[in-house]
Amino acid sequence: MKNTQTKIADTSYIEERFIYANNIDSILTISDAEGQKLGFYKNENGNKVIFTQDLEGVDVAIEHCIDGSKVFHLSKDSKGLPAMHEFCTDGTEIMYLLDSNKKLEKMIESKSNGDKITTWFYPTEVISQEQRQRGGTVFKIYNTTGEAVVWLKPEGHVEASGLEATLKRVFEVFSRFLDGAEIV
Repeated sequence: MKNTQTKIADTSYIEERFIYANNIDSILTISDAEGQKLGFYKNENGNKVIFTQDLEGVDVAIEHCIDGSKVFHLSKDSKGLPAMHEFCTDGTEIMYLLDSNKKLEKMIESKSNGDKITTWFYPTEVISQEQRQRGGTVFKIYNTTGEAVVWLKPEGHVEASGLEATLKRVFEVFSRFLDGAEIV
């Protein structure tokens, strides 16, 4: 497991959004005859939250946001770790995958136009891969030595900018995609 206690990027604004039923005092609950429970809560920002469990017994908080978006807060995903899945009003879906310390480890954003951005958060660097429906793939790294961007265009040409050491790191991390690519 990665140590994500301290990071180069501040992800606390996302981590603080995660809702745990046991961290909230005034949840109103109802139960049916079969023992299924529903909890209801209203955040300070006006968002309404429903607490329940899925068929496997995983605690789920469904947040209905004022702007019309919905966020599903899962106490554990398929890996047994907490996660959030946000459905935005513009059709964008964002998955936030947290580690065992409840710190953001990975974010996957799927836009309504088919573009997909995957971002990994490490203590000393942030790495992202943006797969565009039109325009190729953009690879980025931001770390303690600097920032670098490599754009792999659909015709195979590569444009790159950034510090040499960080560019080298991009080509190292994404060698599977950039093997043999030449910078234009």
